[in-house]
Amino acid sequence: MHNTLITKETILLNLDAKSKADALHKMCGHLFLVKKTQNPSSLFADITARESVVSTFAGTKTAIPHAISAHVDEPVLCFARVQSDEFTWDGNDEDVRFIFLLSAPAKDDLSELRQSQSYVFSSVAELISRPETLELWEHADNESVILESLNHEFKAKLNNRITN
Repeated sequence: MHNTLITKETILLNLDAKSKADALHKMCGHLFLVKKTQNPSSLFADITARESVVSTFAGTKTAIPHAISAHVDEPVLCFARVQSDEFTWDGNDEDVRFIFLLSAPAKDDLSELRQSQSYVFSSVAELISRPETLELWEHADNESVILESLNHEFKAKLNNRITN
């Protein structure tokens, strides 16, 4: 897994979004600003196309939209904490506060890509199962707090893989 998969620059602590499409659009725009994509509109199209297949709502106030895209040069994970407590992903029963947008280049080795995605998904699943982590993310006042919690879990998953 890349050390630069997620950085402080790809963490948004107060995303002002009115809908899922608005959130994804703004996150893709942010990835353009931090030079993770040269074509945010096409990246947005790839992510929304994938999202139309099946919702990426993960429960516990979390969604993990993801796509393989020709519009990123390296794998990237963007975390956003949505500003509104009333934001929903696909309807009233899918309250979301945290969004993990994951995208990887279409040119990458597909089996390696799927394995890397699996580590990200399992790490996020582990983290969102812990009330103290959700509380930490809810009240974090700087990006480093989020980054450290994610990197700690990614490292633990990677070490587990190596020792098993």
